[in-house]
Amino acid sequence: MLYPLYVWKDEGSAYGGCFPDLPGVFTAADELTDLPLMAQEAVLAHGEPIPAATTIDHWRNDAQFHGGFWMLVEINPAAGRPGGPGRG
Repeated sequence: MLYPLYVWKDEGSAYGGCFPDLPGVFTAADELTDLPLMAQEAVLAHGEPIPAATTIDHWRNDAQFHGGFWMLVEINPAAGRPGGPGRG
């Protein structure tokens, strides 16, 4: 499932990202190309149930998300469960 990730970068810092659909899940990476993988790991490490994704349009006009940009990140909720892909 594709989840909207809000991304920002301040001068001299890594790229930061957060999932509005998953409050409290933040990620960071030095390279933008690494951010999707780091974001997936952050979601799976969060350990909470993963809700259905909203769209970027749902969040686009929210005042707390300004000065950055949006990207969609593929999240496989089954990957974080015992017996799911890549798990024992």
